[in-house]
Amino acid sequence: MKKPLGSPSVGLELLIIQMTWTLMGFGIFLLINIVKMVFGIEVDSYYSAGYIASNIFMFVIGIISINFLPHYVGLGITRKNYFYGNVIASIGLSIFIPIGIYIISLVQKLIIGSFTSIELRERTLDKVDIDRDGNIISEIVQSFIVTPFIDPSSNLVLSLALFSLHIFVFYIIGWMIAAAFQRQGVIGGLLLIAVGIVFIAIKDTMIRITLDLPLFKNFSVFEVVPEKLALPTVFAAILLTMIIIRLLTKRTPLKI
Repeated sequence: MKKPLGSPSVGLELLIIQMTWTLMGFGIFLLINIVKMVFGIEVDSYYSAGYIASNIFMFVIGIISINFLPHYVGLGITRKNYFYGNVIASIGLSIFIPIGIYIISLVQKLIIGSFTSIELRERTLDKVDIDRDGNIISEIVQSFIVTPFIDPSSNLVLSLALFSLHIFVFYIIGWMIAAAFQRQGVIGGLLLIAVGIVFIAIKDTMIRITLDLPLFKNFSVFEVVPEKLALPTVFAAILLTMIIIRLLTKRTPLKI
């Protein structure tokens, strides 16, 4: 009898599958940049564009990842091994994507700088102003799109680490919401959407405190949080999200 796959093997398999989707995403991001250049539209560098687009991309991949649960359970693999395997895959993706986008960005700059006169727009902290008009919906949307950013030319390691943190959070939030809909139905799913929004807002706000960036008006209450507690709060929110996912997937009814 064939021995069921353990968490590392499941993680590697899921990483390869989701990496394939990611490479397709890289190609789409690059194609959009090329089309913009052809039509003379102002173009962000691949790194800047990818930094923004990867949040939504990983959120969607996180939602889709719940569909692997019935597949693996049907193969005799435990829910526990599925959970830890997908955690491994999500961490791997969160590391690979920033590095891959950065390398492509370097190649893009080299080619464009050598053969064209096109100037790429860089998105840096001092060029991005958040709209602090007190509109809670607007501020929530901005926390999804205008995530804190560090120019890789000023601090490459910190920029890549921050990039990884953002997209990892978006992945697990998408995963949590999808698991909630499957386990708790529409009401539970909607409740976890609200929880996910709160967690993303906390992540964004705590990072802004750490980097000494302005906060959204509706989140200014968090200014009382000491800087040394900001990052631990982010990791606590991540841990809580993963505990919720584990509890949801542990007893999710499946159709195999």
